[in-house]
Amino acid sequence: MGSAERRYPETSQLTIVVRAAGERTEQACVGILSKGLDDPSQCTVIHEHPFSAAVRRTLEIGRDAGRAWLVAVDADLLPLADVLLRVREVCGKMAANAYCATPLFLCKSVGGLATRGLHIYRASLLDEALRITPSGLEPLRPESAIQDAMVKRGYTRECYAKIFGLHEFEQSFRHLYIKSLLRARKEPDLQPLIDRLTLAAETSGDARVALWAIKDARLGEQPREYDWSAAYPRFEERMRACGMTEKPPFALSDVDGFVRSTIHAHDFVSDRSTLPWIRELLAFDRGAPAALAYVDHPPLAATGAHS
Repeated sequence: MGSAERRYPETSQLTIVVRAAGERTEQACVGILSKGLDDPSQCTVIHEHPFSAAVRRTLEIGRDAGRAWLVAVDADLLPLADVLLRVREVCGKMAANAYCATPLFLCKSVGGLATRGLHIYRASLLDEALRITPSGLEPLRPESAIQDAMVKRGYTRECYAKIFGLHEFEQSFRHLYIKSLLRARKEPDLQPLIDRLTLAAETSGDARVALWAIKDARLGEQPREYDWSAAYPRFEERMRACGMTEKPPFALSDVDGFVRSTIHAHDFVSDRSTLPWIRELLAFDRGAPAALAYVDHPPLAATGAHS
């Protein structure tokens, strides 16, 4: 085995659950994940709502699947085409007492890198996690609430400072509006986001819609959690007033090329939206060279079959 190789679990040991709720990128996201699987039944797409119900169902599927790892994915991600190889790398590196691990995605709403939308779980701990999960999950951050509870029981939650793709790019206006309503409740200091969106809103419909949501949230339009099926009359009124129409279905022939070029086009040097520890670790002041090299060159994987 070469010095750069490690033992990673086989792809057959992964259970993928995609949580979908009207995301414009659902089909592309599922296609990327399914393409790398040995058996199509390893990937399940669920449309549970509200999101707390989707989180609970995700863990149940992972617990009952009989495989070693659960990969929970939100459908507003556009992962790199070889994402499952990268997932297997994380599985192989997780500490023995790690309950879950999350990599980084370039997030359009954040304006930088963040741990968003993909969580890797050790399936042997899911039954315990479900047993301590209350019937009424914390609505704003239900998945984080369960992770926090497992950390209190002595397990760890890991973050891997490696970029796995894009988050919230190419979403519908409706999706962005609902997510921004929730972000207005979650974030303690919205001013940096408002400032960035205000500058972008002159040319970006996405930024304009996000600003609507923040203003509406302050006026009381605040759902308990993400619910695509709910009515949002203020959004519809604003769309009509501005003469805007919803985006057509997402259709891109080279999704992986789009993902990679978008990551490379990000201005890492000027980025102040990414958390400071990530900026320092990935050397944003030098353009994040190692992080970009990882995007371009996936890890080498050695499994039991190839050792």
